[in-house]
Amino acid sequence: MRNRLQSGWHGVLRRVLFAIAVALAGCGLCRAEQVIDDIIATVNRHAILESELEEALGFECLVNSRPLRDFTSDDRHQTLQRLIDQELIAEEMRSSSFVPATAAEISERIRELRKTVPTWKTDEGWHAALAGCGLTKEDVEERIALQVNLLRYLDLRFRPEVRIDRRAIENYYREQLLPQLRRAGTPEPPLNQVAPMIEQLLVEQRINQLQSQWVRTLRSQAEVQVR
Repeated sequence: MRNRLQSGWHGVLRRVLFAIAVALAGCGLCRAEQVIDDIIATVNRHAILESELEEALGFECLVNSRPLRDFTSDDRHQTLQRLIDQELIAEEMRSSSFVPATAAEISERIRELRKTVPTWKTDEGWHAALAGCGLTKEDVEERIALQVNLLRYLDLRFRPEVRIDRRAIENYYREQLLPQLRRAGTPEPPLNQVAPMIEQLLVEQRINQLQSQWVRTLRSQAEVQVR
């Protein structure tokens, strides 16, 4: 009887020790993940993690059809700077009454993206493309949602401020469009035919200028640290 009890206790002890070992191993893995997922920058005390940079690079890999191995240290630096700008804009967006895109809108944008490459139209080809860029389905949904929301917020903020007069349209037609068409040997359309397109182009250019100036102002007022 005593031997059976000892044997039973030994079995319990082995299971307890095994459970402790698994728990410790799990903690070790957690610590390892924390070490790997370093904080690489802070924006007004909001941390930007290494994993966020890798996800952003993976998304650029996907939409630009560019292998991850081709990204240089300068590419990584530029992507990090874009993440910092995005966080500054997101802070402003969160403090406003902006209504974010719905899940249905995000799904539609992803469907539109998948139409741009023939192999992405099949689930097999799409999943292969994501895996090749180190992305998951959830990563893409997150990046698309961020992209849609930021662009919509910026458009709502700046488009009402932009006014393009007739003289600016005429100047662009005469000084930019016609010389390009002549060099290409393309027929020259009348101004009235292309005026709406020129106006839209000039509006977008002006919005981009206003956005850039605004983001520079946000940066000058923010506490940004890159590690």
